Amino acid sequence: MLVDFHTHLHAYRRGDERDAALKCIRENAILTVASSVDRATWDETLSEARSFALHGENLIIPTFGIHPSYCAGLPESEGELAALLEPYLCASPVVGEIGLDFYWEKKIPHETQERVFRCILDHCERTEKYCVVHTKGAESRIADILADFPHAKPVIHWYDGHDSPYDVFLSRGYMQTFGCEVRYSDRIKALLDRTPLEFLLSETDNPTGEVWLGGEDSSPLLIKRVVHDIAKVKGIEDAEAESILQKNAEKILALSNIGQYID
Repeated sequence: MLVDFHTHLHAYRRGDERDAALKCIRENAILTVASSVDRATWDETLSEARSFALHGENLIIPTFGIHPSYCAGLPESEGELAALLEPYLCASPVVGEIGLDFYWEKKIPHETQERVFRCILDHCERTEKYCVVHTKGAESRIADILADFPHAKPVIHWYDGHDSPYDVFLSRGYMQTFGCEVRYSDRIKALLDRTPLEFLLSETDNPTGEVWLGGEDSSPLLIKRVVHDIAKVKGIEDAEAESILQKNAEKILALSNIGQYID
């Protein structure tokens, strides 16, 4: 089974584009961990997952998160913020996308991003949940923050920072997603090459990941190419890579009580 551990179904335009993406997931049996970026996109993603589940197709795993670029307008009080987010976090079997962005994000203050990140990590610490973490430009800071939440289970999404924080992440056993950029970047290939197989997950960051890199394919089936590219770097056959990536993802999901979102 192909597994896309990080995509954004809500970002496909409603109508023909989203219908085509959902059809592709269904016809190719792609296990899809679909991240949200705020409360509205969580509602959309949860609705799509429930629609699949009603037809006996548990292929979409919805995850709630507040992306660092969507932290504006949330309560400044830690208690009020926690009270607002807790029901969403409790309903989400895996948390994501969360984190910090000190590179692309110019409008949201670092302090605001960190306040929201820490609030969500507190939930993950208490519940020992997996959480998909965005790290762009804040890799060292995130390594320091995650040390305060040793029972949370980070999945580092599309890492492209310096070696030293990555070494820390690997030493702590954090899972790592690799995606479309494996095909284009020697730097990403080098990171992948030294990442143990048992830490690997595949992703597309659809529908914008490949397009942002200059490609045109935003189909969920892009994950098949990603698996091929991972296999090539690791020197194994595509089928072996697909099996390893599936087992790694299923291990996470088995520990995450994924059925609760259907309620």
